[in-house]
Amino acid sequence: MAISHDIGLFFPFKVNRPLTKEEKQSRFVQGKRRRISGEATVLDLDTVIRINSSYLEVMDKFYPTKGYVASFMMAFCILFIIFFFAIAKTTIFNGGDIPSFFFVFFLCGGVVFYCTRFLLKDWFQRTHYPVRFNRKKQLVHVYQVKGEIITLPWKDIFFTTSKQKVSYCIVGHVLADDKETVINTFSFGYVGQREELALYWEFIRCYMEEECQEELAETVLFCPPVEKQKEGYIAGLQRLMQIDSRADWLLLVLNLPFALIESIARYIAMQTSKIPQWSPEVLEACAVDPHDPINVGAENNSPHRWRTVLANESREVYDAKNQRLASANQKIKAKLDARYGE
Repeated sequence: MAISHDIGLFFPFKVNRPLTKEEKQSRFVQGKRRRISGEATVLDLDTVIRINSSYLEVMDKFYPTKGYVASFMMAFCILFIIFFFAIAKTTIFNGGDIPSFFFVFFLCGGVVFYCTRFLLKDWFQRTHYPVRFNRKKQLVHVYQVKGEIITLPWKDIFFTTSKQKVSYCIVGHVLADDKETVINTFSFGYVGQREELALYWEFIRCYMEEECQEELAETVLFCPPVEKQKEGYIAGLQRLMQIDSRADWLLLVLNLPFALIESIARYIAMQTSKIPQWSPEVLEACAVDPHDPINVGAENNSPHRWRTVLANESREVYDAKNQRLASANQKIKAKLDARYGE
């Protein structure tokens, strides 16, 4: 299989290596229902860009934190540039030490150069790196960080859990003919706790393999507004400020200064980056019936987004949302029970 490996965003994926024991143990298997305790059967976790009967498009794992690293690098660059000009002013007008000036010049230059390298991994790139799950053709289309698009058979991908310091995400490995050597890796969707990954995987698997697309679409309450446009400043700030409950309001206030700084770096990243474009071959393979009854995207988002972000929805709205999710999950569970047994 001649597929060039992805470079990853900040750090490259490890390829041309055997699968680890942990990866084999935490594998997500296609064609097999994953039984999950609790009321929820699936969770989309705000990662869906578009869902219809032909394809499901989701975010990459880097999107939620876009601008995070850049905010630190941007701050360091500004501080060292200010420091350099302060030293330069002292040297020129007050007869400062010339050797010390050159030492500071090279020091600041080195720091700015190092920070800029990380900045340019976030700025002037792509707004996001989507993954499309093509239900009709049973294919997965991956928009890689280096700009290439690869298309893989759904059942040939080795899906597993990848640890991200203190959190986890799902990655897909492309294996060599020996079914043991990893030759490419891509990531997508949600980064969080291991328990939620099982619900997220079941959302993806059910879309590709089960007859419950309408119910799955009912569980999608928010789609990132990035499909054919660049994320605006307010949308990015909302992403950074979103909390789960009113109990987090104090934490939100304490975190607000950092969120505002990060929102600036995120906005610059979005505005300087290009919107990813799928190839004509992918668009043709994912052609959508104009009369498709399932079609959910950012245009379906609630106009009262700030209430959700600040966990300040009215009781009626909150209850209606939870009832909708519970009803859809119950229907999905009933269909899975009918097929696989309770």
